[in-house]
Amino acid sequence: MKELKILAILIVVVGVLYWGVEPLAHATFHPEVAKADFAFKDLQEVDISKGDAERGKALIEANCIGCHTLNDVGIAGGDMAMYFRDDKEATISTPDISTAGAIYHEKFLANLIMNPIETLHLSHKFPNFDFPMPPYAGDENQEQEVADMVAYLKSIGSVSLKKQVLESQEFVSKKERIEKANISESQKQNEIAKLEDSLTNKAVFLNACSRCHTMKYDKVASKTTPQSLGIYLGSAAPDLSTIIRSKGEHYLEYFINDPQKVSYKSIQEAIIKKQGSLPANDKKSDWQDDKDYSNLAKELGVMPVGLSMPRVGLTQESQERVVAYLESIGDSKKAERESLGVKIMIFFAVMSVLAYLWKRRIWSEVH
Repeated sequence: MKELKILAILIVVVGVLYWGVEPLAHATFHPEVAKADFAFKDLQEVDISKGDAERGKALIEANCIGCHTLNDVGIAGGDMAMYFRDDKEATISTPDISTAGAIYHEKFLANLIMNPIETLHLSHKFPNFDFPMPPYAGDENQEQEVADMVAYLKSIGSVSLKKQVLESQEFVSKKERIEKANISESQKQNEIAKLEDSLTNKAVFLNACSRCHTMKYDKVASKTTPQSLGIYLGSAAPDLSTIIRSKGEHYLEYFINDPQKVSYKSIQEAIIKKQGSLPANDKKSDWQDDKDYSNLAKELGVMPVGLSMPRVGLTQESQERVVAYLESIGDSKKAERESLGVKIMIFFAVMSVLAYLWKRRIWSEVH
């Protein structure tokens, strides 16, 4: 009976710690922010369905290849841009946009072409509008021209992404090893499919992230030097080899979607500091949470800013692929670790029963 009382006390104490302290710690280290918005509701609506891919190709060749390449469809162009800040020079790697239509949201792409600074949420970094990529200056049919360009990028995006994967040296060499393995034909096809999916995750990461970030655990180098990034955005970009372990999937979900997000608490505190109290949230957009005072904070000029990293604009599927790649490199033993945890719990459960039975036997002999 005494042991049952001790067990009950332990259960209560552990329960209080887990259900009381753990949520408090989570709220402290991970304050609430706006949820990931993969519809990019804050951006201007552009009807991409009316876009003409052929016209879009001509427009891109006329307006974009000075700085960008589309190597996977044989369109050469520039791959570097110069930027100057405080009398310092930075050489910035500009992205190949062959896969842009596959990995980025079409609404984000359209707005990026029309207004890159606002779309990337970098107005606090470039208050003088000296961002390397200028807004597209079309004619009176600007939206139609932008829709045409996005339509072209979408028409080549998925094909280009697949081409990058299937023609990569890593895929070719690993596929060859699979085909030589002593397994059935169906097993070979399954392994090749898994390989293609895994390398698609990596390809999305390379296209979306490797201009600034390194992945040393997978020998992926940044295309822009840390010194140039420091001049361009204010700080060098970190290596991402272990970020899945240090930050976690929950953090990465909203952070990659928009690195400029700050906590509701920080926004509200900035407003209170300005006005003395927190008014009713009558400035919020229909799609915003009641606790999201960002519109009012911007109107008052007190909106806190996030990090130097621009908004990426990935679709939900593309972002999930990036996170999957980060996990495959930085936490490759996750499945093994989780399965081991279950086995350890079963072991302790069995040992607890054996210990209890052993105790009963010994004490029964004593009495």
